[in-house]
Amino acid sequence: MSAALATARPDQIAWRFLRLVGLIVFALIVGVSAWWLRTDPVVPAGWFGASRACGYTAGFMALGLSCLAPMITNKPAVFRALCAGGGIAGIAAGAIALITQLPGVNTITLMMILAGQVSSALLIGSITVAWLLGHAYLTATRMTIAPLRRFCWLIGWAVGLRWLFITASLAAGWWLTEAAGADFLSRLAAQWLALSFRVVTGLLAVSVFAYMVADCVRLRSTQSATGILYFGSILAYVGELASQYLTRQLDWPM
Repeated sequence: MSAALATARPDQIAWRFLRLVGLIVFALIVGVSAWWLRTDPVVPAGWFGASRACGYTAGFMALGLSCLAPMITNKPAVFRALCAGGGIAGIAAGAIALITQLPGVNTITLMMILAGQVSSALLIGSITVAWLLGHAYLTATRMTIAPLRRFCWLIGWAVGLRWLFITASLAAGWWLTEAAGADFLSRLAAQWLALSFRVVTGLLAVSVFAYMVADCVRLRSTQSATGILYFGSILAYVGELASQYLTRQLDWPM
């Protein structure tokens, strides 16, 4: 959410919305951090500490965004530093946490996981920020349509990247295990239900919703776009949860 918000112009968005996003991100990080602290680490202490440090950095930057929101609309450099820095730190925290849960991660797997985490974060963050912004138009009536149009453009790119990623992941997963290609395919087929959620719900349906939202924004129908974005975000969350599950079951990012 922070990284997606960094692509917008702060002077086009109501400062109360910026504060809301900062508080939501901070609350999410507090919840995740509390869960981490209550769970006995099963990973090397160094990796565990690195993940927590990145998470705390993202949390403090989100809190800074919330506190400085009334004064930040005319300071785009400070706004982007807080949002982009917090977004990068949050993505890094999630990537490290996922990598440490997979046995024997090699360089190629590591690169694929990082690519998957970045593209997943871009999709989840952009679609969540977009539907929250859609609600903000009900009260902040002076906001221009430009920020919502920008986020819809970002959603379209994010969906395209996710399609590209899963295609490359399937091809690379089969190619890297070509000698035992049938084993990879059989393991993938055994997860047919999760794979269906991943592709049909998390990609195909979200692609349709992204097109519908773009059309609503073109017609300046913010309320219709908000409703579609809300349901689209639920489908995106289901698809990305299926992605995380498949990654752990196959030891390969999906």
